[in-house]
Amino acid sequence: MRLIDVVIPNLFRNLYTIKTLCLCASVVITNFSRAQTLSFTEVDKTSYRLYTEQKWDSLIDYVLEANKAGIDYYYLQARLGAALYEKKKYRSAAFSFQKALKYNSSDIYAKNTLYYSLLNSGNITASRYLSSKSEYIKSSTDSLGYNKMGFVYLEGGVKICNKKEPLGNMTYFNLGLRHSAGRRITFYHAFSYLGQTKHFQDIKQYNYYLGAWIQLGVNWKICPSAHFFWINTSEQTETPPGPPRPRLRASTANEQAFSLVLQRSFRLFDIGAMASYNNFDSISAAQLGGYLTLYPFGSNVFSATTTVVYHTRKMSAYQTIFKESMNLRLVKFLWLTGEFAYGNEQVQFNPEAGFPANNSLDPNNYRYSILLTSPISKSVSLYGFYQHEDKNENNTNVPYTFNSLIFGLKIRL
Repeated sequence: MRLIDVVIPNLFRNLYTIKTLCLCASVVITNFSRAQTLSFTEVDKTSYRLYTEQKWDSLIDYVLEANKAGIDYYYLQARLGAALYEKKKYRSAAFSFQKALKYNSSDIYAKNTLYYSLLNSGNITASRYLSSKSEYIKSSTDSLGYNKMGFVYLEGGVKICNKKEPLGNMTYFNLGLRHSAGRRITFYHAFSYLGQTKHFQDIKQYNYYLGAWIQLGVNWKICPSAHFFWINTSEQTETPPGPPRPRLRASTANEQAFSLVLQRSFRLFDIGAMASYNNFDSISAAQLGGYLTLYPFGSNVFSATTTVVYHTRKMSAYQTIFKESMNLRLVKFLWLTGEFAYGNEQVQFNPEAGFPANNSLDPNNYRYSILLTSPISKSVSLYGFYQHEDKNENNTNVPYTFNSLIFGLKIRL
């Protein structure tokens, strides 16, 4: 058989593949040629025109294209930051202004807009940290009251058990205070009460929580915290019917939990490592884990967090805890936070507003929760919290559920 009789049919059979490869090559060559034709003068002129015409979407795309071509300087990043800010992509805008300040660290416009980008993206501790580095920002924002960090939280509710006997329901109250200490540290104090009436047993638990957000840099922070529990138990000893009445037996217990979180922020995500120690039920245990929070739109309008925690104490079959949560602005004045957790996470690492810790030794199979938050005035926000827990009794392995319903107020001082 002649060689041409083999080669020609194979070429025709692979014609589609050849055309596809040629198309891909042409796209690469075109993009490369475009990158080569971009010059500093052209980029500066075009980006400035898009900036003055307020064509924010086109400006964002053009600057990113120029960056890919290796062109970057102060005004280009400042224009990109301005465009992102106008599009309410405050988180991404903050990182563009940070990059601009690397080219010109003394520019007031970049510093000032960086401050408001951090503030509007919800990163209040970082904005306060930035104000401590600039006397201009400090003086200009103090007069507007943006650096006041006083908030009071008032909340209460019930935990309803599907097995009233022998477990019973719970009542819950919490008073919290958030305040600043200087411009780099913010404290959160909370005092909570949890009461439960079980079969022949009354439990009253008091909890004090102290947490701190310490800003190490604009994009770095560390969060140490501590829980202190005082638990009073009144228990009746069962006796045959009739006199004498059951005797009361009282006991007290003290428990502690300590945690530490280290977080680094990037343009579109946060990454954190965390650890905790507790002595619940007089048995020492630790939790080690990490989390990743994504901000796909460059703002806090939507975020999703994946958390993985390993518990050193075996709680039934659940030593590894997986948690997925999301935060979404439904409409202008309504926020939704949803969470699903598989496993028995005992120390929650951000307990502000809501149950501060789960020091019950009954294993959680899973839990899910929904939090709705809405401002009702400039100084007051109302929130409602629902949580479902699917659990097993630690000793008998009997399944049961808790449904919690909590309402609260967040008041700005």
